[in-house]
Amino acid sequence: NSYYLYKRTSRRVPGKKYPQPVDTYVGVITPDGVITSNKKKITMTGIEVWEFGFSKAVWDLCPEGWKKPLGDEWEDILKIILTEWSPQSYLCREEVKKREEFQFQLGAQAASLSRRIFKEHGVGIRELEPLKGVYLVVMGKEKAVSKLWPEHQRLADRLGLEMEV
Repeated sequence: NSYYLYKRTSRRVPGKKYPQPVDTYVGVITPDGVITSNKKKITMTGIEVWEFGFSKAVWDLCPEGWKKPLGDEWEDILKIILTEWSPQSYLCREEVKKREEFQFQLGAQAASLSRRIFKEHGVGIRELEPLKGVYLVVMGKEKAVSKLWPEHQRLADRLGLEMEV
């Protein structure tokens, strides 16, 4: 008993001979006219969920004194350590280099990082573990960070962390 208005366009798709139709929902057609929808439709397939809070906190709290001796390799080494500590880290969205490509001892560097974060910020790695409950949700080109529960928010506020993408 209802009529809906769609806008039809087309787009080129690699591997297809002709442009493919794309329908965009506009709104409902009523006797008084069209009632447009301001809701944004998203595709519900291919959604990715990654650990975000813990990895972001460690990344943001990483002391300069730990980075400097590692030179230009510090980011890659930190990613390797974080993927060990949190295998579903959002940093795994990009390719993480293999540990064998670098000359460092994982256990020693991880322990050094943990000590330096505690020394500079007064928080241990174990205290940051609850932040593993803060997720990055990726839906196509859209990204969102999950809700911070009071426990997460208190910890983020205490450490001056911004939990944004």
